[in-house]
Amino acid sequence: MPPSFFNQARRCSEANIKRGDTMWHLVMMQIETEKEISMLLYASFQGPSKLKISKDDLARMWSLEMQWFSPEDASTIVQLLHEHGWLVGAENALSPCRGSLLESPELGWQPFLRAGEIPFAPIVDEEQAEIDPVPESPKTDEPENTLYSEDAFGKLLSTVSSMSGLERREVIRRAKRKRLALGPVSLSMSVLLIAREQNLEMDRLVGLIEI
Repeated sequence: MPPSFFNQARRCSEANIKRGDTMWHLVMMQIETEKEISMLLYASFQGPSKLKISKDDLARMWSLEMQWFSPEDASTIVQLLHEHGWLVGAENALSPCRGSLLESPELGWQPFLRAGEIPFAPIVDEEQAEIDPVPESPKTDEPENTLYSEDAFGKLLSTVSSMSGLERREVIRRAKRKRLALGPVSLSMSVLLIAREQNLEMDRLVGLIEI
Protein backbone atom coordinates (compact mmCIF):
# COMPACT_ATOMS: atom_id res chain seq x y z
CA MET A 1 0.00 0.00 0.00
CA PRO A 2 1.21 3.51 -0.70
CA PRO A 3 2.44 5.47 2.31
CA SER A 4 -0.19 7.46 4.22
CA PHE A 5 1.54 10.68 3.14
CA PHE A 6 0.70 9.96 -0.50
CA ASN A 7 -2.85 8.98 0.38
CA GLN A 8 -3.28 12.24 2.23
CA ALA A 9 -1.78 14.21 -0.65
CA ARG A 10 -4.09 12.47 -3.12
CA ARG A 11 -7.16 13.19 -0.98
CA CYS A 12 -6.05 16.81 -0.68
CA SER A 13 -5.65 17.05 -4.44
CA GLU A 14 -9.06 15.51 -5.08
CA ALA A 15 -10.67 17.90 -2.60
CA ASN A 16 -9.03 20.88 -4.29
CA ILE A 17 -10.22 19.73 -7.71
CA LYS A 18 -13.75 19.26 -6.40
CA ARG A 19 -13.73 22.68 -4.73
CA GLY A 20 -12.38 24.28 -7.89
CA ASP A 21 -15.11 22.62 -9.97
CA THR A 22 -17.73 23.92 -7.54
CA MET A 23 -16.34 27.44 -7.79
CA TRP A 24 -16.30 27.18 -11.57
CA HIS A 25 -19.90 25.97 -11.56
CA LEU A 26 -20.87 29.12 -9.64
CA VAL A 27 -19.06 31.28 -12.18
CA MET A 28 -20.86 29.64 -15.10
CA MET A 29 -24.21 29.94 -13.31
CA GLN A 30 -23.66 33.68 -12.89
CA ILE A 31 -22.74 34.07 -16.56
CA GLU A 32 -25.96 32.31 -17.59
CA THR A 33 -27.97 34.45 -15.16
CA GLU A 34 -26.46 37.63 -16.59
CA LYS A 35 -27.44 36.50 -20.08
CA GLU A 36 -30.99 35.79 -18.90
CA ILE A 37 -31.20 39.27 -17.40
CA SER A 38 -29.94 40.81 -20.63
CA MET A 39 -32.60 39.01 -22.67
CA LEU A 40 -35.29 39.97 -20.15
CA LEU A 41 -34.37 43.64 -20.40
CA TYR A 42 -33.99 43.48 -24.17
CA ALA A 43 -37.50 42.05 -24.54
CA SER A 44 -39.00 44.48 -22.03
CA PHE A 45 -37.44 47.67 -23.38
CA GLN A 46 -37.73 46.76 -27.08
CA GLY A 47 -34.01 46.54 -27.67
CA PRO A 48 -31.62 49.50 -27.43
CA SER A 49 -34.31 52.19 -27.36
CA LYS A 50 -34.68 55.15 -25.02
CA LEU A 51 -37.85 53.72 -23.54
CA LYS A 52 -38.39 54.28 -19.81
CA ILE A 53 -40.81 52.15 -17.81
CA SER A 54 -41.96 52.47 -14.23
CA LYS A 55 -41.31 49.80 -11.64
CA ASP A 56 -45.01 48.96 -11.33
CA ASP A 57 -45.50 48.77 -15.11
CA LEU A 58 -42.56 46.40 -15.47
CA ALA A 59 -43.89 44.11 -12.76
CA ARG A 60 -47.34 44.23 -14.36
CA MET A 61 -45.89 43.42 -17.80
CA TRP A 62 -43.93 40.42 -16.54
CA SER A 63 -46.71 38.98 -14.38
CA LEU A 64 -50.03 39.83 -16.06
CA GLU A 65 -49.20 40.45 -19.72
CA MET A 66 -46.33 38.01 -20.34
CA GLN A 67 -47.15 35.70 -17.39
CA TRP A 68 -43.46 35.05 -16.80
CA PHE A 69 -43.59 35.49 -13.02
CA SER A 70 -46.13 35.73 -10.24
CA PRO A 71 -47.01 39.33 -9.24
CA GLU A 72 -44.94 38.97 -6.06
CA ASP A 73 -41.90 37.55 -7.85
CA ALA A 74 -42.12 40.16 -10.61
CA SER A 75 -42.10 43.02 -8.09
CA THR A 76 -39.19 41.48 -6.20
CA ILE A 77 -37.13 40.93 -9.36
CA VAL A 78 -37.72 44.50 -10.57
CA GLN A 79 -36.65 45.80 -7.17
CA LEU A 80 -33.48 43.67 -7.12
CA LEU A 81 -32.55 44.58 -10.69
CA HIS A 82 -32.83 48.22 -9.67
CA GLU A 83 -30.85 47.75 -6.46
CA HIS A 84 -28.14 45.73 -8.23
CA GLY A 85 -27.63 48.26 -11.00
CA TRP A 86 -29.25 46.52 -13.97
CA LEU A 87 -32.04 49.11 -13.99
CA VAL A 88 -31.17 52.76 -13.49
CA GLY A 89 -33.19 55.90 -12.89
CA ALA A 90 -36.16 56.78 -10.71
CA GLU A 91 -38.76 54.13 -9.90
CA ASN A 92 -41.26 55.79 -12.25
CA ALA A 93 -38.79 55.96 -15.16
CA LEU A 94 -36.45 52.97 -15.20
CA SER A 95 -34.14 52.07 -18.07
CA PRO A 96 -31.45 49.39 -18.59
CA CYS A 97 -27.90 50.13 -17.52
CA ARG A 98 -25.19 50.63 -20.11
CA GLY A 99 -24.05 47.45 -21.79
CA SER A 100 -26.94 45.30 -20.57
CA LEU A 101 -28.78 44.84 -23.89
CA LEU A 102 -26.31 42.58 -25.67
CA GLU A 103 -28.49 39.45 -25.76
CA SER A 104 -31.55 39.37 -28.03
CA PRO A 105 -34.00 36.59 -27.06
CA GLU A 106 -35.23 34.07 -29.60
CA LEU A 107 -38.88 33.67 -30.53
CA GLY A 108 -40.76 31.89 -27.75
CA TRP A 109 -38.09 32.60 -25.15
CA GLN A 110 -39.09 32.75 -21.48
CA PRO A 111 -36.89 33.91 -18.61
CA PHE A 112 -35.66 31.51 -15.94
CA LEU A 113 -34.79 33.82 -13.09
CA ARG A 114 -35.11 33.60 -9.34
CA ALA A 115 -34.76 36.55 -7.02
CA GLY A 116 -31.92 34.97 -5.06
CA GLU A 117 -29.80 34.47 -8.19
CA ILE A 118 -29.63 38.07 -9.43
CA PRO A 119 -26.01 39.34 -9.38
CA PHE A 120 -24.82 42.91 -9.46
CA ALA A 121 -24.48 44.48 -12.90
CA PRO A 122 -20.94 44.85 -14.33
CA ILE A 123 -19.40 47.88 -12.65
CA VAL A 124 -18.42 51.06 -14.47
CA ASP A 125 -14.75 50.72 -13.53
CA GLU A 126 -14.49 47.44 -15.39
CA GLU A 127 -16.19 48.90 -18.46
CA GLN A 128 -13.74 51.78 -18.39
CA ALA A 129 -10.88 49.32 -18.02
CA GLU A 130 -12.15 47.53 -21.12
CA ILE A 131 -12.16 50.76 -23.11
CA ASP A 132 -8.84 52.09 -21.84
CA PRO A 133 -6.50 49.15 -21.09
CA VAL A 134 -3.35 49.94 -19.19
CA PRO A 135 -0.41 50.39 -21.59
CA GLU A 136 2.72 48.36 -21.07
CA SER A 137 5.50 50.33 -19.42
CA PRO A 138 9.11 49.56 -18.50
CA LYS A 139 9.53 47.79 -15.18
CA THR A 140 10.56 50.02 -12.30
CA ASP A 141 10.92 49.67 -8.57
CA GLU A 142 7.96 52.02 -8.02
CA PRO A 143 4.54 50.46 -7.36
CA GLU A 144 2.03 50.74 -10.16
CA ASN A 145 -0.52 53.50 -9.71
CA THR A 146 -3.37 52.21 -11.86
CA LEU A 147 -6.93 51.10 -11.42
CA TYR A 148 -5.82 47.50 -11.79
CA SER A 149 -3.37 47.57 -8.88
CA GLU A 150 -5.88 49.18 -6.50
CA ASP A 151 -8.95 46.98 -6.64
CA ALA A 152 -10.04 43.35 -6.74
CA PHE A 153 -10.09 43.31 -10.52
CA GLY A 154 -6.49 44.47 -10.56
CA LYS A 155 -5.48 41.61 -8.27
CA LEU A 156 -7.32 39.14 -10.49
CA LEU A 157 -5.72 40.52 -13.64
CA SER A 158 -2.22 40.50 -12.17
CA THR A 159 -2.62 36.98 -10.79
CA VAL A 160 -3.88 35.56 -14.10
CA SER A 161 -1.04 37.29 -15.92
CA SER A 162 1.54 35.90 -13.49
CA MET A 163 0.16 32.35 -13.43
CA SER A 164 -0.34 32.08 -17.19
CA GLY A 165 2.74 33.94 -18.39
CA LEU A 166 0.56 36.22 -20.52
CA GLU A 167 1.09 39.96 -20.41
CA ARG A 168 -1.67 41.97 -18.73
CA ARG A 169 -2.48 43.63 -22.04
CA GLU A 170 -2.95 40.23 -23.68
CA VAL A 171 -5.19 39.02 -20.85
CA ILE A 172 -7.38 42.11 -21.29
CA ARG A 173 -7.46 41.70 -25.08
CA ARG A 174 -8.61 38.08 -24.82
CA ALA A 175 -11.13 38.95 -22.10
CA LYS A 176 -12.62 41.68 -24.29
CA ARG A 177 -13.08 39.23 -27.15
CA LYS A 178 -14.62 36.69 -24.78
CA ARG A 179 -17.01 39.30 -23.42
CA LEU A 180 -18.15 40.30 -26.90
CA ALA A 181 -18.89 36.66 -27.68
CA LEU A 182 -20.77 35.94 -24.45
CA GLY A 183 -22.80 39.10 -23.96
CA PRO A 184 -23.29 41.19 -20.82
CA VAL A 185 -20.85 39.44 -18.52
CA SER A 186 -18.44 41.42 -16.39
CA LEU A 187 -14.83 41.77 -17.43
CA SER A 188 -13.84 39.82 -14.30
CA MET A 189 -15.90 36.86 -15.48
CA SER A 190 -14.28 37.05 -18.90
CA VAL A 191 -10.83 37.02 -17.29
CA LEU A 192 -11.84 33.92 -15.31
CA LEU A 193 -12.86 32.22 -18.54
CA ILE A 194 -9.45 33.00 -20.00
CA ALA A 195 -7.85 31.55 -16.87
CA ARG A 196 -9.91 28.38 -17.23
CA GLU A 197 -8.72 28.00 -20.83
CA GLN A 198 -5.14 28.27 -19.53
CA ASN A 199 -5.81 25.46 -16.99
CA LEU A 200 -5.04 27.72 -14.04
CA GLU A 201 -6.03 27.04 -10.43
CA MET A 202 -9.60 28.38 -10.38
CA ASP A 203 -10.11 28.06 -6.63
CA ARG A 204 -7.47 30.69 -5.97
CA LEU A 205 -8.70 33.02 -8.72
CA VAL A 206 -12.41 32.89 -7.92
CA GLY A 207 -11.56 33.80 -4.34
CA LEU A 208 -10.23 37.15 -5.57
CA ILE A 209 -13.64 38.40 -6.66
CA GLU A 210 -17.16 38.32 -5.28
CA ILE A 211 -19.47 35.78 -6.92
